[in-house]
Amino acid sequence: MVWRMSCTFLFKLLVVFVFGQNSTKPTVHIRVMESSGGQENNISYGVHFLKPLLELALEQAVWTFGDVVDVKYKHVETKPGPTQIGALAAREFYFNATHEPVNVFFGPESNEGVVPLAYMAKVWNLPVITPRGNDQSTRNNAVLSNMISLHPFDKLELVKCTIKICQNYNWTSVALFVDIDRKVMNSTSKIYISEMQVAKIECNVFNVPFSSVADTKLKSELLSSKAKHRVNILLLDMNDVRRLLLLASQLDMTAKNKEFLYIVPHIYGGENLQVDLWKRNDSQDMIAKAAFRTTLIINVLNPTRLQFEQLLLELNHKMFGNATDLYVDSSYEDEPGEDNQNQAQQYLLTGYHNAFLVYLTAVNETLAEGGNISDGLSLVRKMCNRTYDGVSGSFRLNEVGNRVIDMSVADMRDDDQSDGTFMRVGNYSSLTHSLTMIDEYKIHWPGDDGFVSGRPVCGFNDEICKRIALEQDYRLAVGLSVSVGVILLFAAIGIFVAFRMRHAQNKQLMNWWKINQDELHPIKSFVTKSTFSTIFHHSATNTNDVATSNCSICVYKGNIVRQLFLNDASVQSVSSLMKEFHEIRDINHPNLLRVLGACLEGEKKMLITEHCPKGSLQEVLMDSKFKLDTVFSLSILSDIVKALGYLHKHPLRVHGRLTSDVCMIDSRFSVKVGYYGLPTIYDEIKLQSQNQTLEKDLLWVAPELLRHGGKPTPQGDVYSLAIIMSEMLTREEPYSNDKEYLTIKEVLSKIIECQDPPFRPAVSAPPEMIPMETLMKQCWQESPEKRPSLSVITAVLHGLMQKVNKSGGLVDNLLQRLEKYSSNLEKIVDEKVDELRQEKQKSEELLKQMLPAFVADRLKAGLTVEPEFYDCVSIYFSDIVGFTEICSILKPVQIVNLLNDVYTCFDAVIGNYDVYKVETIGDAYMVVSGLPSRNGSEHARQIARMSLALLSVVSGFTPLNTCEDQLKLRIGLHSGPVCAGVVGLKMPRYCLFGDAVNTASRMESNGVELKIHMSFNTADILKTFGKFIIQKRGALEIKGKGIMETYWLLGEED
Repeated sequence: MVWRMSCTFLFKLLVVFVFGQNSTKPTVHIRVMESSGGQENNISYGVHFLKPLLELALEQAVWTFGDVVDVKYKHVETKPGPTQIGALAAREFYFNATHEPVNVFFGPESNEGVVPLAYMAKVWNLPVITPRGNDQSTRNNAVLSNMISLHPFDKLELVKCTIKICQNYNWTSVALFVDIDRKVMNSTSKIYISEMQVAKIECNVFNVPFSSVADTKLKSELLSSKAKHRVNILLLDMNDVRRLLLLASQLDMTAKNKEFLYIVPHIYGGENLQVDLWKRNDSQDMIAKAAFRTTLIINVLNPTRLQFEQLLLELNHKMFGNATDLYVDSSYEDEPGEDNQNQAQQYLLTGYHNAFLVYLTAVNETLAEGGNISDGLSLVRKMCNRTYDGVSGSFRLNEVGNRVIDMSVADMRDDDQSDGTFMRVGNYSSLTHSLTMIDEYKIHWPGDDGFVSGRPVCGFNDEICKRIALEQDYRLAVGLSVSVGVILLFAAIGIFVAFRMRHAQNKQLMNWWKINQDELHPIKSFVTKSTFSTIFHHSATNTNDVATSNCSICVYKGNIVRQLFLNDASVQSVSSLMKEFHEIRDINHPNLLRVLGACLEGEKKMLITEHCPKGSLQEVLMDSKFKLDTVFSLSILSDIVKALGYLHKHPLRVHGRLTSDVCMIDSRFSVKVGYYGLPTIYDEIKLQSQNQTLEKDLLWVAPELLRHGGKPTPQGDVYSLAIIMSEMLTREEPYSNDKEYLTIKEVLSKIIECQDPPFRPAVSAPPEMIPMETLMKQCWQESPEKRPSLSVITAVLHGLMQKVNKSGGLVDNLLQRLEKYSSNLEKIVDEKVDELRQEKQKSEELLKQMLPAFVADRLKAGLTVEPEFYDCVSIYFSDIVGFTEICSILKPVQIVNLLNDVYTCFDAVIGNYDVYKVETIGDAYMVVSGLPSRNGSEHARQIARMSLALLSVVSGFTPLNTCEDQLKLRIGLHSGPVCAGVVGLKMPRYCLFGDAVNTASRMESNGVELKIHMSFNTADILKTFGKFIIQKRGALEIKGKGIMETYWLLGEED
């Protein structure tokens, strides 16, 4: 120690010798906000230690950085109390700063005083460094960004470390013993309760006033804990921990083979845990030693005794010059506690020394970097997020200026020869909130079966083992009972299973049509062109339809299906729907559109049917491009008749809604008839549709049904078939000729009237279709009895098919259909390809007008256009003099028309020269020659000739409604190097960059109306041609260019 003090003295002499000549050192003014109190030996009330601590820290800073700063120290008395600290700080800042300015505040000791001080200092841009600040409102307050907290204890991190231990070993229930007489213990317990609740750990709290409670009361609390918990957290002073463990040993709760564990948060402990935790040199030391084997100590890593005693020696030597006469007591005889002045002395001495060291380090580093030490927030940022080598060892400040609190988990060495010291078995980092166990040092658990499980094997009251025993007895009794009645039971089970299977089958048959919406996977949203959607929704224009006026396709069980959206009214009666779906369940015919089911759950209700990609028969008939010959027509009719024949033999007995729009064409050109059965759904949809659509559907209804109503009949289906035949023969909607002068209502009235002959669609069939026309007229006879049956119609169609298709059978017929459909598709594809080719050519021509040809070609190929440098090009700029006045007179449309006429003429003129138009902005016009194709020095002559030509043609333009005789063009020319490239991805532009562009613009802006103003570079190149008439303008001040020699281009000799 004497050697170190001697070295310190010699170091001071060296500093004075080296740095003594420097009289221009900056000065920092320190204010320490602490109460001097009345007890000289108590650091909490005596401030005479603080200045020597500052000197010690300053010596360490000088040793590291050199003597580069002076420190002025002043103590501010805060004895009136923490509520007056803000006013005292304001007095120091506003009234005393003229003589002694403030750079930093240190202290105060109390949490109540440091918060108002930090808020006020933040306004003044001053840092506040406190050895306390361990309250949660200060440590985690992001608003106090100017405050540094160096207190080596954080209640929240202590709690989190405890929770990490519990989570590491799956302890979900703990008991918490709290000494409510101690303020720090009481406040910490509240954090334990809230954090345990968040971590979903059951926490049973035992609040005990240990200073006054009797041992019998403590034993009672221990027994209550024993009945529910195996893990106990002791938030007590270490003397009270020893007392409680001795009582627990009397209750057989600390025996080696018992599963009781005690976690002791040692708030004021250092890393050096020796026997003083349990040893008191009394008769109960060995019992206490055995009891402490059941504890895990959570230890806050504070300064060791050796480190602190070293600081005290240096502090006493600094104050009194004699290290042996200690004015500050360094003994540790008293057990640490909330009121222990030795511990408070240790915290504040090391805290203030570290505070001075942190500040001086930041000041010296800021000066070394040439920074401003008066910028408090900048100094605070430099202090944060780094590690310091303090008097208490290394410590770290996090990103918000709080000291990082690290902890250790310790366990007593478990052997009879052990001296009772504790070994570190784990580390907790508050920076990462992680607990790391040390593999080479294992925890010695009190139980025989490894670590404490938190709950006994048989439960706290043997309830688990008792329950297991009862269950075993019960199983034995049940086994005996079952063995007696096993035959009856199996018989009953067999009957029950058979009944349930039958019931499940019936239920499945009744609910076969129900489809879960999750089973439907959309392909893409689209509106089909098929008018089949209008049959189900009846008007694409009626926004009041219950369902949307479209249908879509989706995937159901791997197949593409069509979903037809329904309204809520059509699905209200589920019982009637079940009956109707049951009626169509067995329908299975190749010419009937199969109903797969319905989805009635969710926001959208829908009917799921087969999907026919070719659309409806009505679509095919209305498509003039589709070739429909006799064979194809007879095949379609044959498919429809087969479908009707099946329905007429089915319990449904009739279709009743047959139109060409419900006859769908599948991918094999077969007809599938839909819209049969399900009257609850289809009839309700009709009621929700528009009247006009309802009337249109009635054109296919037989006259007798129109007159008298009633249920549909098979003869009515024959009549509807005849109307479809008329559509096939005319390739038009029914009564299309009559609807030119009659409304649908009038047409229906004529049908209902008993006219002779009956009112029917006008049909003029070609010769090859005469047999079909004859059959059609038989089918729409007025009397239902005179209409042929489906068997007769089938025979007639079969005979007609044999006459027409003598050379082939069914396969040939199908091949002919495919061939005709393919030819139609090829024709359509050719037309679309030709249109695409024309549009592509137009796009390419437009692109080449906007960009150079080679640039456009590279962009079309998906290649990048690299910027290119040109040694010399000639640039043309022009604008219209007085354009602003012209705009104020003319209307906007007239201005646009004027500029369009002018620049259309200009574009025609520049096409005669080797130039490239760059852009037009308002009345400005920019042209360049020499790029993108280089042309030597020809670029100057091309630009000059073009300029003379434009000046000549502009004389023909006179602004409307103005007093101007003609447009006055002002032109500027310059030659020089540029770089050209494409800018942007959307609306790409070919732009020029370089000083030559700016110079050309300056030539134009400094020119005169109806004259061509050019730079020396352009004039010099034109002189080499010897034909241009050039007049020197003289020296001219050009903005951004200085003095320039410029010229006028007057013309070109013939």
